[in-house]
Order: sequence, then C-alpha cells, then structure tokens
Amino acid sequence: MAKVIYSGQVLADLERISDHVAEHSGVQAALDVLDLIDEALGILARHPRIGRQAEADMRELVISQGKTGYIALYSHEREHDAVLVLAVRHQREAGFDSADLDDE
Repeated sequence: MAKVIYSGQVLADLERISDHVAEHSGVQAALDVLDLIDEALGILARHPRIGRQAEADMRELVISQGKTGYIALYSHEREHDAVLVLAVRHQREAGFDSADLDDE
C-alpha cells in the first residue's frame, strides 16, 4: 500500500476550500467536504493509478459531489511507493498554477 503525502500547497488549498464552504454553507458543510476529499485521497493508497493522466507524470483524481466536485493533482512515486498530492481545486476553479506547485 502506497503512502499518501500532502504537499504544503494541498494544506493551503484545503483551508481555502473549507473557509469558502463554511462562509456560504456553514461549518458542518465545510467539515463534510473535508471528509469527502480525505476519503477520496485515501483511495490512492491502494489504487495510486486510478486518476486520469494529466500533464507530465501527474494524474488527476476527480472527487464527485453531486453535480460538481473537486480535482486533486498528484504524482505516483513508484520507487518510493508513495503518492504525492500536489494540489486540490474545485472543478469550477481555473486550472492548476504550475508556478505555485514549483515552490514545493
């Protein structure tokens, strides 16, 4: 089973997402979203290649929530048996900013 590692960018993304959801839908909704994302990312431990192929050696995991959801950008580091989750965005947000990811 692969180890799932969150980058610092992911932690900032989750804080931003939860703040937004809490502001618009309440604290319980924000906690539910964080649980949904955490559960989905946990699947990567057993199935690291489940996400769709993205640019370079990265993959995207679609995390559905009704008619919308989130996308997690990650890489599978086979030689270390690890999954590095690089960023999480709402599906309606613009794409991943590679400049932000380079800081990790």
